[in-house]
Amino acid sequence: LQRSRKWDVLIAVLLCASVLIVYFQVAGFDYIYFDDPKYVKNNPYVMQGITAGSVGWAFTSLGYASNWHPLTWISHMLDIDLFGQRPGMFHFMNVLIHALNSLLLFYLFTRMTSERWKSAALAMLFALHPLHVESVAWISERKDVLSTFFWMLTTLAYVRYVERKTSGRLAILCALYALGLMAKPMLVTLPFVLLLLDFWPLKRPILFSERPDPGKAASPKGLPGVPWKGVSVLVREKALLFALALASGIVTFMAQKAGNAVSSLEALPMGSRVANALTSYALYLWHTVWPLQLSFFYPYPNEFDGLAVSLSIFVLAAISAFALASARKLPFLVTGWLWYLGTLVPVIGFVQVGFQSMADRYTYVPLTGIFIMLVWGLSAVAQTVAQKWKEGRYILYGTCCTVFVLLAWACWAQAGYWKDSAALFTRALQVTSGNYLAHANLSAALLENEDIDGAVRQATEALKIRPDYVPALCNLGNALIRQGKHKEALDALKEAVRLEPGYANPHYLLGIALYYTGDADGSLREFSKALDLDPGHAGARNGVKLVAGEKNRSDETIARLNEELKVHPNDVSIHSRLAQLYLGKGNRQAAISHFERALYIGPDSVKNLKPLAFLYAQEGRNADAISLLTKVMFLDPDNPETYYNLACLHARQGEIGKGVEYLKQAVEKGFKDRALLDSDPDLQPLKDSQVYKDAVKGARE
Repeated sequence: LQRSRKWDVLIAVLLCASVLIVYFQVAGFDYIYFDDPKYVKNNPYVMQGITAGSVGWAFTSLGYASNWHPLTWISHMLDIDLFGQRPGMFHFMNVLIHALNSLLLFYLFTRMTSERWKSAALAMLFALHPLHVESVAWISERKDVLSTFFWMLTTLAYVRYVERKTSGRLAILCALYALGLMAKPMLVTLPFVLLLLDFWPLKRPILFSERPDPGKAASPKGLPGVPWKGVSVLVREKALLFALALASGIVTFMAQKAGNAVSSLEALPMGSRVANALTSYALYLWHTVWPLQLSFFYPYPNEFDGLAVSLSIFVLAAISAFALASARKLPFLVTGWLWYLGTLVPVIGFVQVGFQSMADRYTYVPLTGIFIMLVWGLSAVAQTVAQKWKEGRYILYGTCCTVFVLLAWACWAQAGYWKDSAALFTRALQVTSGNYLAHANLSAALLENEDIDGAVRQATEALKIRPDYVPALCNLGNALIRQGKHKEALDALKEAVRLEPGYANPHYLLGIALYYTGDADGSLREFSKALDLDPGHAGARNGVKLVAGEKNRSDETIARLNEELKVHPNDVSIHSRLAQLYLGKGNRQAAISHFERALYIGPDSVKNLKPLAFLYAQEGRNADAISLLTKVMFLDPDNPETYYNLACLHARQGEIGKGVEYLKQAVEKGFKDRALLDSDPDLQPLKDSQVYKDAVKGARE
């Protein structure tokens, strides 16, 4: 017994050391732009730490992040209390919980099967498989590792309850299960898995007490050899667990509906969902044996390959038939296979939540079933081989060790992609195609890194794949605002608001764009709308204060300047300032009037010529705008944007030759804005010209 415990301790140390060696790097990782801001970085309740108010919010925030998992929120709050806002420690807590889960899995199967080394191999596969990296290395997936921790504890409590049924043990079992459901509702399938464990490895006597009579015909209502009476007893035994699972399922569906995360059948027909589910089941198996091309997001296919769907059906049917046929001799195959199939049901896509076709994080618990099949199945093969070839077992042991080393390497490499947003999303683009979400999120990451041109490019690529993707429109609008291209930003953000009027962020960004274009009333309206949709939106709240304060000040300034104008009617600076203030209030005609007066008095002021030219263009007075910009060109001959704008205005007028000539001069003066060259509608008439093609090529280079 003492020697046995030494081996258990050695295995436990090896498991923990393996997890820490592979994942220790995450302690220096940053937040990921996708979901981490919502879950932690920009969540005011989580950032409070554990307080009465924040804990109350955790239990009452039904639709936030399209989930209800109060225990997960509280765990993040605890991290804030313990470590502050350092993202590396949030990552590392996930690693510690993953290590605990690996230890619990080893202990659980050792206790249920009395097979130490097989249980150790099972736990090592769980600890080191690259498909589990997403659940461990992503702060937002704390819910995966935390809920699985309670999955393991609940299963251990169930084993103890099976050994001796008492009300106290039943209460502990139900309490642990409820806590797991409050970490993530993925545990709704656990009662079904417990039924599988009753068959193997627990081998509950009630399932084996009824043997079929070979001379008696099978009941048409059932399958031959299945002790339905025993099954019904075991189902009733778990009635409280099934009730908790049902309650959690209802709450989860309500939360996901409240968060607008559930796709309708009109948006995604059931035929597509079934095809995706079948291919996903098969692809998860492929990624299990070849986990080298993994992505944080797999786009939903526009159409499904009939051959791929047929092949998936064949593979799934073949494995199912073999597992069922071998149920008596190799019961672990049925338990493992049904574990895999069943635990994936909530996330396989019949009820589609989100835009992904599949996700690595969904395999955190289900892959245990496949690992059971592999470990116990290969052990059975090894025993057969060892009877005929004694040296064969050593080859098998060496192969297993090699597999674990390779898995550790692949797991370490996959974890490295989670060091920051840019690395993660760039990797996704390397291993997938048509990944609009990766483009959009890389755009957001580049915005944070102040790579504005790169952000525009990535947002534009996302919109080429999916023109109605609102986050990409928001990122494009935000980047254009930072480039000072407020008119172009308005177009993108107005489209975002049109597509998702109930989403606060497009309204907020549109408010910023309107503010910079001088429409204070419109800006205030959009900021207020953003606050109506999200009362906690700090940016919108600050925007309301800023615009309201400036509006009050601008009214006072306008009144004062108009009084001064009575005394000094020909003061250019007063007219210019009044024009800018009226423009800021959205009074375009008053602004034009004062700019015109300022230019009448001082005709060579570039400061007044350019804004008046743009106002004329907005009013459709293209010839007047061309006249003013031509004058600007002579006063400031080295500004490439002046030539570019003249090219656009002449093209708009249908004067293609002049447009091409001015575009050529703009490029010669250094104009290289590829985003404008690609998207400006005024340049459409020039796109067939060699000058335009050369300009785009030069901008790309």
